[in-house]
Amino acid sequence: MEMDDVLSSLARFVDMNSNVVDVQWDWRMSPRLLVNPYSEDYEEKKTAAHYFLLASSVLEEEVVGFSENARSLLVHLHKKFSNRLFEIRKPHIFEEEIIKCGFYHNLGPYREVIPEVFARVNNFVRNKAEKNLVEYSQRFSKPADLAENLAQNIEAPNVPHKDEAWIYLRWMVRSKPDLELFSHFSPEDLCVPLTRENADVAVSLGLIRSSAPFLWRDKNAAMKARERITDFAKQLFPKDPAKVDYPFFLLGRWLKRKNLNRNTLKEALQFFDHMHKVTGQPHAYYQTMGRYKSGWEKKTASILSKMKISYGYETITFPLPGDKYTPDFILDRSVQGRKIILEPHYEMSRKQAYKYSLFKRTYGHEFLLILLLKNDLIPFYHERKVLADDVCDDVWPIEFVDLLAEKIRTGTYGQ
Repeated sequence: MEMDDVLSSLARFVDMNSNVVDVQWDWRMSPRLLVNPYSEDYEEKKTAAHYFLLASSVLEEEVVGFSENARSLLVHLHKKFSNRLFEIRKPHIFEEEIIKCGFYHNLGPYREVIPEVFARVNNFVRNKAEKNLVEYSQRFSKPADLAENLAQNIEAPNVPHKDEAWIYLRWMVRSKPDLELFSHFSPEDLCVPLTRENADVAVSLGLIRSSAPFLWRDKNAAMKARERITDFAKQLFPKDPAKVDYPFFLLGRWLKRKNLNRNTLKEALQFFDHMHKVTGQPHAYYQTMGRYKSGWEKKTASILSKMKISYGYETITFPLPGDKYTPDFILDRSVQGRKIILEPHYEMSRKQAYKYSLFKRTYGHEFLLILLLKNDLIPFYHERKVLADDVCDDVWPIEFVDLLAEKIRTGTYGQ
């Protein structure tokens, strides 16, 4: 395969991010897991294999929403039930506790299937795997055979299959930062899961035509798409095609809501390469909880989407002197070469203002920070010197964020 600039940049991005721990067990993130995914103790390995099968079984946007929700949900249930989590086989027991989660309504539209899927997993592990998935995996000579077996036994009811089994096998087969619990399999035999994020990258590369939901409704079409992505990955990494999976997940998140083509992909790769040079950290370290936390944020997201202004929401965390900062909205628009950041606030503290001033001093040559505040509070913050000149580049009444978005869209902001 001839390596043009885009493919070379993509290979570098994969290399840079493939050794980063998956969000499902990243020790830097909260909530903390109650299992040790890297334990050398055999009993704990069995527990980890079961635990992460539960996590992967709901790892679909329409079911659990953001991937971080799967992690938070399992930690919540594990704290509640302790190791009885692995014994529950009646969906209603899971359902009663899942509904109590503070983020229940942030789960996907098919969240009602989660209790049934968890019960299916536990029944499968008990009755088919005899409580030992590590040993059970050794009945299969190839990962594809086990993937098919898992899909048949625990696929979410009434939800198109989206390759959760292949995600699980990537976790279980590859070495660190993955878990390598099924060490008799070879990474060379893994498929790249056909997730929505991977499909968006594939569309941008021209490997497949669409990442629309209908792709997964036709199992034959989904199989062909998975094979095309895997074949492409094997050309880059012949001995380890699934190496691209997590980096593609991260890249696909950034591409979401954007026009999927080679130019957009090239721009994204250039942006992340530049951010690596600015921050000294690969993109994967910017993984954060990805849900809107306020009505103002939801309103801003809605207006940006309506005006077809592409953005990333909480996609990057910037290291600061003694602190860090995760912007709400980074737009795919620039003013005099500086990327636009929108930061909606209902209220703002001096501590937050100080963080913004640190960001402006550190990264102000790269980014233009606009704070969105209630119109009647802007004079209040000015009077109390919370909004000093060094805090941000501009302040805009959040009630009129649609006017700001229109100026950004038409390129008239700042004129």
